[in-house]
Amino acid sequence: MTAELDYAVLTSTRQEPQLLPRYRRVLTFGDVLDESVQIFRQHWVSFALVSAVSLLPPGLIGVWLGASGALTQTVSLAEIQSGRLDQNPAILAEMVALFATAIISTFFVLLWTSAVVGASDGFLHGTEPRIGPVYVHAVRRYWAVFLASVLVLVALIVLTMLAIALFVLTGFGIAGSLIALVAVLFWWLKPGAQRSWLKWLIVAVAPFGLPTYFLGRWSMFIPAAVLECHGPLGALRRSSQLVDRHWFRVVSILTVASLIVGVLQWAPVTLIEIPFTISTAARGQIGLAPTEAAIVNAVGVALQVLFASIGSIVYTLVFVDLRNRREATDILERVSLLEADPTLANG
Repeated sequence: MTAELDYAVLTSTRQEPQLLPRYRRVLTFGDVLDESVQIFRQHWVSFALVSAVSLLPPGLIGVWLGASGALTQTVSLAEIQSGRLDQNPAILAEMVALFATAIISTFFVLLWTSAVVGASDGFLHGTEPRIGPVYVHAVRRYWAVFLASVLVLVALIVLTMLAIALFVLTGFGIAGSLIALVAVLFWWLKPGAQRSWLKWLIVAVAPFGLPTYFLGRWSMFIPAAVLECHGPLGALRRSSQLVDRHWFRVVSILTVASLIVGVLQWAPVTLIEIPFTISTAARGQIGLAPTEAAIVNAVGVALQVLFASIGSIVYTLVFVDLRNRREATDILERVSLLEADPTLANG
């Protein structure tokens, strides 16, 4: 299998399409967000359909569990005050249901992310990805994405344990924060003095800097696995290679995109949930009734299907932009187009 995505799988075209001209350039922070929103606005129906395939099954399970009362057990204030809360068997059942739902959702979310990344890349290349072929490719790359996710999870657990030890050794983060702040200022004000040891000092002494840093370095592993067909370890190496020297930019863009998607998804849900919570509290109970929980969950699923793809579009465009920045992929595509059709040189 070649290192590049076989676009014949995703589209009906026979030749591998090139990036659209507007994406054959280095994008600024704002450009990435603006272009992503524009792609979403132009193709939001397609993204909603792709999202529905993967997000509706776990979402409907959550709605059903909420309606049946398995995920939402109302607790009276008297029960809390009496200290009998831990004797309520429904609480344990709810915890088990929540854990099972989280596991199921994780499997579907990985598939959904792979599919949306593939669809986004197709639109960046001026094609019209079809749902069937998009998911065929996502399923083919699912094992690599899943194993890479497991590797990231295990590594983050180990790094978090190391970070906790360093957090304690640096005065519960007080001394570590001061050292990291001084080192960051030195790094910023003295570009000529930037050294590898200084970077690792910042990562090591900053509170929980180790897992945060490596999570950013490995953040591009899904596009690497889906679009370039790397294996689990290869996807992590590829991500680390692309993000190197662009860590702050990548993490900042992904953080802002996550906040935007979070507001679009959860602000309406919160506005619906607050009156239900107040109504339940007025009856002397804490928690949502099954019907109310089902309504809240259903609205949350609908908003996720509609808006969650924005984050994955940004995710894909960041990956493409990193390739343009580090490997001049955009220039290579221009050259290949000129070699195929010299008349484009005058265009």
